[in-house]
Amino acid sequence: MKLFKHLLLTTVCFIIAFAVQAMSHPTDTVIIELDNNARIIIYVEDAEDLKDLENYDINAMLRDLNLSIDSSGADTRHLVIEDESGENYLSDTTIVLNEDNGITYKEGDYEGDEFKINLWNYRITAKVKDWDDYEEEFEDWDDGPEFQKSERIEDGPGSFGKFAFEFGMNNYLENGDFPDANAAPYAVRPWGSWYVGIGWSRTNYVSRSFLFEWGGNFTWYNFKLEDDDIVITKGPEMVEFNPLPSEFNGKKSKLTASYFNVSFVPMIDFSGNKRKVKSLESGSFRIENYKKRGFRFGVGVYGGYRLGSHSKIKYRQDGSTEKDKENNSFFLQNWRYGVRARMSVRSLDVFFNYDLNDLFSEGRGPELNAFSFGIIL
Repeated sequence: MKLFKHLLLTTVCFIIAFAVQAMSHPTDTVIIELDNNARIIIYVEDAEDLKDLENYDINAMLRDLNLSIDSSGADTRHLVIEDESGENYLSDTTIVLNEDNGITYKEGDYEGDEFKINLWNYRITAKVKDWDDYEEEFEDWDDGPEFQKSERIEDGPGSFGKFAFEFGMNNYLENGDFPDANAAPYAVRPWGSWYVGIGWSRTNYVSRSFLFEWGGNFTWYNFKLEDDDIVITKGPEMVEFNPLPSEFNGKKSKLTASYFNVSFVPMIDFSGNKRKVKSLESGSFRIENYKKRGFRFGVGVYGGYRLGSHSKIKYRQDGSTEKDKENNSFFLQNWRYGVRARMSVRSLDVFFNYDLNDLFSEGRGPELNAFSFGIIL
């Protein structure tokens, strides 16, 4: 564990070193050289913001800046004037008087002299200073940094988004039963029929105990057939599941379909949106690990549109392994919709999806309702 923490902090150090260097070399900056080595620096988000300055009174900015200089002390290093109303100056532009290469940002990850970065459930904070100072601090880490530990309970954020990866298994039911109960050729082998989803989700707390989980993702159904000798093809009227010729030895046969989906799940948080925060501090660094508490549960809906589908069979012929892949619709329905359940215990999230509509178009294949379940990372 100590080695992991050391590697994590070392990685962050390089990130901070880059940030410190970048902080002294802004890209979207206009520098106006004045007499006596003074400069006026105008920092904007992009070139469009710079064009918008044409609509404002630069002379008024300079007059106000001059008044600020006259009223400031002799030891003042930075002067910042901002017009929050936007009547005289562009509201998201900051003007800085700079005499020693110090730069003040109005927006960013810097708060005062601190740099912050969020990484998964971690927040890493470090004092912003010269990289040479960091190197001196790291030289004392011969046996790993000395951490001071602390722990607290706090309220979680009311709204946040996150990248979501879903992994699990899928299968389908025919009139409420698994097809293998009737020895159907399209019976699915549970192990190997993987369900994969990649997307983005958003959490919005309405109250301490009630929230909405919603978002979109790309998902893949992979139905691996129980019988490796079955070939999936699109016939003239319906999808067909036919056996391989006797001279072939099947190794794997599956049907894959990809979808884009959106979902909306109301949930109850029995912990009242509380989270546990474990903090590790060493010198200028602080690592905070956020973990959800309690139990959360909800049931909602989802809908998706099919993006593509294909069948694949792997077999041996005359001592060599062959693969045949066919891209086709196989009379799969273009739309899918169903019920989605989510359950979370602390930081473990699981899901269950059940399609209310048939997998294949009516009369074009067996009447199957697909479902999937797994974990959310």
